[in-house]
Amino acid sequence: MALRAHIRVFLINPRNTSALAYDGSGKVTRDMSDFSKCTFQTGKRYDCDLSASYNIAARYFLRAMEKSMSSEAWTRLWAEIPELGKRTACTLSTLWKLAEVS
Repeated sequence: MALRAHIRVFLINPRNTSALAYDGSGKVTRDMSDFSKCTFQTGKRYDCDLSASYNIAARYFLRAMEKSMSSEAWTRLWAEIPELGKRTACTLSTLWKLAEVS
């Protein structure tokens, strides 16, 4: 529907969005009793779907920022924040780091 209404759409790869913690602490461990909950590497318990939606939104904004910049400027940022090179490893913490650098 968005394409029909001529709204700009970015396709986001959902890979690793629920497997990675939004705070950048690494992979999460899902609870076997309640599969919707997970434990971060830091010990924090959180909802997996909410963490995944944070990561998907962050990837959207990262993609929008990349498209609005020149390739030289993006490459300079990529040198400072290596996670930008592999988009399936980007989380909300990557967007936080980008905001600090910019």
